[in-house]
Amino acid sequence: MSFIEMNHIRKSFDNLEVLKDVTLHMDTGEVVSIIGPSGSGKSTFLRCLCQLEIINGGSIIVDGDVMASQAEGAKRSVYAPAGKVRTICRRMGMCFQHFNLFPHMTVLDNILEAPRVVKGMKTEEIMPTAENLLKKVGLWDKRDAYPSRLSGGQQQRVAIARALAMNPDIMLFDEPTSALDPELTGEVLRTIKQLADESMTMIIVTHEMAFAKEVSDRILFMADGIIQEEGSPEQVFEHPQNERTQNFLRSMLRF
Repeated sequence: MSFIEMNHIRKSFDNLEVLKDVTLHMDTGEVVSIIGPSGSGKSTFLRCLCQLEIINGGSIIVDGDVMASQAEGAKRSVYAPAGKVRTICRRMGMCFQHFNLFPHMTVLDNILEAPRVVKGMKTEEIMPTAENLLKKVGLWDKRDAYPSRLSGGQQQRVAIARALAMNPDIMLFDEPTSALDPELTGEVLRTIKQLADESMTMIIVTHEMAFAKEVSDRILFMADGIIQEEGSPEQVFEHPQNERTQNFLRSMLRF
């Protein structure tokens, strides 16, 4: 059994079918990047894994624990009890496009908040971890600053440290550099690359093709709500078989 199993995932918004039978199996420590045009379902698929979106059909299993399943002949998926779903989702850290830091809290308090609230930990228990994480992302000297005083790249690195403070087994990145100026993108990508080097299990939705090629064990190309092609970075980027993949990569290389 794979560490993460998302089987035959379907998701619709009203009458718009965004995911049309999408399957992904991942092993522990694997890094998968999902690429594709805007509107292809990439972010929705990622959000389904951590229950930010509710699936209509299919099953989700994490490390043997069933989050959602669909019985044979049933029209819709059924989720496990809420407590079990929360326990599974706590194993995941999520970083969004727009950082979502608490603007009224300092950098350090942004890191400390979730372990205090969700895990009931005391500040002195968390502080060594918070210090290590802020040093890891190169921002310990900014611990007393407020998010509005940071660059976009610094804010995203704080967001990564905040997600890591919950000690997740899986990190999910939804276009983590799309809101950044090009000169700030590198510092965030270096932080994610460091996590990959440490064998963190990760799914990355990204438009950064060179980065995806460098950091990933596997690439998924999504378009029209399905996985059109998947394989190693070399296979997908250098020898794409699918015409949609070929056209997408050509369009990306024009910029």
